[in-house]
Amino acid sequence: MLMMLPSVSLFPLIDAFLAPYIQGYAPLPRPAPLYFLVILWFSNWDWGLLVFPLMFMMLLFPTGRPFSPRWKWLVYAGIGLAAVLPVLSMLSRSLAPGSGNVDWSYPNPLGFMDPAWSNQVVLPPIMAAFLVWIVLCVVSLFLRFRHAHAIEKEQIKWLFFAAAIFAICYIPVFVGNAFGHTESFGNILFAIGLFAFPVAIGIAILRYRLYDIELIIRRTLVYSLVTGLLALVYFGGVTLLQSLFTSLSGEQSPAAVVISTLLIAALFNPLRRRIQEFIDRRFYRQKYNAEQALAEFAAAASRETDLKTLTNQLTATVEQTLQPVQSSLWFKADQKPNERKRE
Repeated sequence: MLMMLPSVSLFPLIDAFLAPYIQGYAPLPRPAPLYFLVILWFSNWDWGLLVFPLMFMMLLFPTGRPFSPRWKWLVYAGIGLAAVLPVLSMLSRSLAPGSGNVDWSYPNPLGFMDPAWSNQVVLPPIMAAFLVWIVLCVVSLFLRFRHAHAIEKEQIKWLFFAAAIFAICYIPVFVGNAFGHTESFGNILFAIGLFAFPVAIGIAILRYRLYDIELIIRRTLVYSLVTGLLALVYFGGVTLLQSLFTSLSGEQSPAAVVISTLLIAALFNPLRRRIQEFIDRRFYRQKYNAEQALAEFAAAASRETDLKTLTNQLTATVEQTLQPVQSSLWFKADQKPNERKRE
């Protein structure tokens, strides 16, 4: 979800829409339509949809939780800071583009705060708190890396790598904005820097099996195929039965829908099991073999009475499914009748 928020900001489209009005190429609409006021309001805080997700990634990656319960307040602080930005823009008495120096603005029908007062009194402490929050998010990531185990460190290294790419790509954009020479090449670099984060997180997820990604992919494949086949059976059944009822009685019947619904309800579990077995056999052969070995051992254990034979089967099943370096089996010695366990 955090990786999807930058795309929701639509900042290239917003900037492209407002550019003719900022540079004076297009006449300003008078009076301003509602959509124009909404775009002006959105342009004042859409940058937050780029920055806040990146910081939340540093705060929550790779476990999806803060480094420790004591750092949980940073999550709520970030949500609060992210919510303040659109509210401030909404309460401003006038609306102007968030980027570019313009000498025009539109009255905000919902606002009552003087823009100069909010920029000089309200905004500075909020931005100071925002910078402190950013620093603490970065510190939490370094602390997590310091105390992480080997695999988690490798996952965090990919995030560090993405952050380094973003910094390298963002420096030319920052310099160009500072000197007023922003070019399209700078925007391309900025997009590459942002794209580095989802790529790095995707590599960390797939390479180190983060968030049980194999289970997610497996279930996605199973239920996607089941849904598609059941939809095909349902609509095909309705169409076929309606044609049959029409040819017999001359009119359509709701029984076709009822029969098709009962049919897919009866087919769901058998179809899901067959598709899951096919996917496991085709794409997850090791897991499929392990499940088959466990099923065979459970069947053998239910009918086997010889302890030595059962022990050999148990050891073989463990070696086949878990593939340990070595395996041993111990039995607890029986207590003597006159011995009692002391509490």
